[in-house]
Formats: sequence, C-alpha cells, structure tokens
Amino acid sequence: MSETAFVVITAARDEAAFLGYTIASVAAQSVRPAQWIIVDDGSSDETLALAQAAARRHPWIKAIHRSPAGPRDTGASATAAITYGLAHVEVPDYHFLFNLDADMVIGPRYFAVLLEKFAAFPALGVAAGELYDFLDGKVVKTRPQQFAMVGALKAWRRECFLQLGGLAPGEGWEGIDSLKAIMQGWEAITFPDAELRGIHLKPRERGWLRHGRALHFAGAHPLWVLASALYHLSGPPPLKAGWEILRGYAGAWLAGAPRYEDPGFRSFQRRWHWARLAKGVLPSRWANRMGKRQPQGPPAAV
Repeated sequence: MSETAFVVITAARDEAAFLGYTIASVAAQSVRPAQWIIVDDGSSDETLALAQAAARRHPWIKAIHRSPAGPRDTGASATAAITYGLAHVEVPDYHFLFNLDADMVIGPRYFAVLLEKFAAFPALGVAAGELYDFLDGKVVKTRPQQFAMVGALKAWRRECFLQLGGLAPGEGWEGIDSLKAIMQGWEAITFPDAELRGIHLKPRERGWLRHGRALHFAGAHPLWVLASALYHLSGPPPLKAGWEILRGYAGAWLAGAPRYEDPGFRSFQRRWHWARLAKGVLPSRWANRMGKRQPQGPPAAV
C-alpha cells in the first residue's frame, strides 16, 4: 500500500438533497481514496439508496447503515457515526484519514494538495482547508471559530489520530482533537490554499449557539468565552454571533451539561488560552513548533 494511502469517512442523515454533489466531487478527485465509507446514520430519506448506488458504480466506496438511538446532533452522535464508519474500514495499512460531511463539495485536487502538505511537514498531524457556505446563491467564506477548523472538512495523519484515542463525544470535538494534537507535539493547521476550499451546501443553523456549548463541553475558562463572544460581535451576523456564543455557553452551564473528562487536556487548554489572552491576540495564530519551516495558515479565531 502506498505511503499516501488514505480513507474517507462520511456520516450522513437525511442528506439526499446534497449527497449526490459530494459523491460527484469525490469521484472527480485527482487522487482517490483507498476506501470511502459512507455511513447512513438512520436517514428517513433516500440517503442510503444514493450511497448504495455510488458503491455499485465505484468499488472503493462502501455504504453502510447505522441505527442510532435518539436524535442526531453535531456532537456525540456525529462522532459515534464517524467511529462506526472507522470500524468498517477494510484497508489495514492506510496512512491518512479524512472526514467529509455529506453536504460538502471539494475541488478536484483537495485530497492531493493536503497529502502534499502532510508530506512536506512530518509534524503535521491535523489539517484542513478553509470552509465556505453556499448562501442565497453565493459562496461566502465562513468566519472561523477556534483553530479555524471544523469537522466537516479535515484530515489526520493516522499516527496522530491513534494517539488522540478517539474523538471527544460532544459539541466542538473538532476543536478538542486539534488542541489535543498540539498538546501531544503535533501541528494542527488550516491552510488558505484556493485548492483546499470546501463549500458547505446546506445553510447551517444555530452555529454560534453550538460554539458556546462546545466551549462549555471543552471546559474553556469563562474569560475566554467572553473574549470569544466579544470577538464575534462584529458578526456575521452582527451582534447575534457573540450573543449566541454567550447564550449557548450559559445554557449548557445552567443545564449541568456534561464536560469533556480529560483533566490534562483541560489544564493545557486553559494555559493555551491564557497565553493568548495575555498577549491580547484575538484572533491568534496557531501554536507551532516548526520555526522557519512553519506553513502560513490563516489566523485562528477564538
């Protein structure tokens, strides 16, 4: 198996309106995955049928069904679906893992360019391109959250992923795994290359409420939450984004929502946050240890 062999996991529920576009964009890649696992996460529409049809056309696609308990969210149930997909990978010696949402469209060299980044920087453990939303017929760049990285569009070096011990079962898992990678000596970078842009076809709702809940789940210090809310007051949407971050965090705290139980991570995260608050860096750049060889990514917002 090639040293650039990779697998892709896509967890989908009721994505029949968009999955066909995602399948077409992956099929058009200049470098295709050794295997692509599409997990139908209990859909009530034609999502599974679309995935099965794609698997019949492309032998490197595998469509599977999962019957989850309860409603799907972007936290614990999403990571459970991704983990379920990983358990069905049939390629034993792949080197990279990609997660891709079922409503994403990527350019034809997305996989190839990210693999080039991994090859150029051996310490790179987690990587992604920038995310854009398709809104009202226009492609609009999303305002980055912490690490400027979202789970809809990211990749891991397999060695790094294994060291993480799995994905955190809650809101904001994509930020937690990026910071855990940094804690363990890896780099986690979002690259601004035009070829690495991903377009999110389905408008996202309640995204900033989720960000506030994610900060609570990760155990962020309240001062960092306040700084994040102030940073996002300028929007988009103006004022609403910052307010919803505070509302999401406060709602989770008042409800006694669970938090990520990793004291070592929480301690590292708060030191990382305090260092940036002390420098007045809002947003801050990535904490990197690559020196002059550091690839230049976009600012990582709080």
